Amino acid sequence: MKNTIELEITDVFLTDFSTIMPAPALIESMEVGIRVLFNDINELKKYQETLLLLQNASDEHTQQNQLISKLNSGLNQALLDNQTILESINAFAEALFSFIFSAEAHRQDKITIFETMVEGIRESTNSWELQDSLKISTHELGIFAFDHRLTFYNFAHNQTDFNYDKIRDRLLKDLAILKLELN
Repeated sequence: MKNTIELEITDVFLTDFSTIMPAPALIESMEVGIRVLFNDINELKKYQETLLLLQNASDEHTQQNQLISKLNSGLNQALLDNQTILESINAFAEALFSFIFSAEAHRQDKITIFETMVEGIRESTNSWELQDSLKISTHELGIFAFDHRLTFYNFAHNQTDFNYDKIRDRLLKDLAILKLELN
């Protein structure tokens, strides 16, 4: 969900990659180690899989395995950060779904409101449009009050660091999964 995933890993240097293991595509040297950049979480996961294959191929405790452990520590932190974003999107989807389907209204009206809301989300090009479309599509049910634990907009509004299109698409996916529960 992040535009670019940047990791700073200490005690691993550019020279370690040329002699011991493959380097990520975007890497630069720092005084105490390296800075690694990944374009998205899938690229990071692919690199981590490569490291795990190397580690599994070597049974002994080598310098390569020590470097892989240091790299995996940074990669795992990035995966945890991504999981936090996914959980916030899911919590927001569940809150929207619950708001609509726990309201006092006819079932078909709720479904219509839900479908209108989903279409508004799909057409939004930024988080402000999304917020406006939610207000417009759910206004008949009252005001959607955000729980202080919902951090969705912290990520959706920050288009400098996060990719809104990926966040929106994941929100749509989570809402589609929730809709399946209606049947």
